[in-house]
Formats: sequence, structure tokens, C-alpha cells
Amino acid sequence: MATVITLNPQVLGQAENAHRALLDQILQSPGMTYHQWVGLTVAATAGDQVPLEQLIGRLTGALKTDADTVRTALTELAADGLIEQDRASVRVTALGRTRFGGVRSDIEGAMKQAYADIPAADLDTAGRVLAQVTAQMNAVLTPA
Repeated sequence: MATVITLNPQVLGQAENAHRALLDQILQSPGMTYHQWVGLTVAATAGDQVPLEQLIGRLTGALKTDADTVRTALTELAADGLIEQDRASVRVTALGRTRFGGVRSDIEGAMKQAYADIPAADLDTAGRVLAQVTAQMNAVLTPA
């Protein structure tokens, strides 16, 4: 008889920890931190240029952290030549786009391997459930 696994904080945490460990391993090669990666990802997918305060707001929400931590990550990305930042906006440089594409490709390859034996329908269901869990947790974090 198969063991039934119910979605709960422990199961979610174990999955997150495994994903994060794999991501951290991938980020070692280009010498990036998790916060830098999320910052580059959001900036790279936001268009050619994104207003700085809008980017900081999106990143504080995505990372569940404070604006100073986000500003530090953006400053580090700028120092590495991956973004250009002024008082009003952020733009991803050509080097930043190349880095983003390379890391994204590495992540996709790792996920393809990790998820290879999971049926597509199960991945679809998991995606829907996790999106709903995230939305409801965000609602609890920021009550009306």
C-alpha cells in the first residue's frame, strides 16, 4: 500500500529546500547569490527599462525582505556590470542578459532532469495548488 503524502508545511519546506540547494549550486558557477539572481530575473523580464522604485517593490514582495536588502543586491548587480542603475530606473546590460540566459538555461536543464519521472498532469496540478497556496499565504502576510 502506497503512503499518502498530504501537502503540509513540512512537505513544502523540504521541496523548497531541495530546489534552493540546486539553485544555489547552479549559482556558484557565475558567483551569484539568490537575491542577485531574483533581482536579475525580475529586471530582465520586466522589459528594457524598469522604474527603480517599482523594481524594489516587486523584489521586496517576491523575496519577502526589506528594501535595504534589495538595494544591496541591485548595487552588487551593478558592480558586476549586469545592470545599469540610476536614481529613477534600472536596465539590464548585454552582459546581464547573457548571464540571465545562461543561468536560466542551466536551471531549465536541471528541472527537466529533476521532474523527468513526474507525469505532466501531476506537475500541472502541483503548479495550480502551489500558486493557490502562495496567493493565500501572501493574503495572510498582508491582511486587509
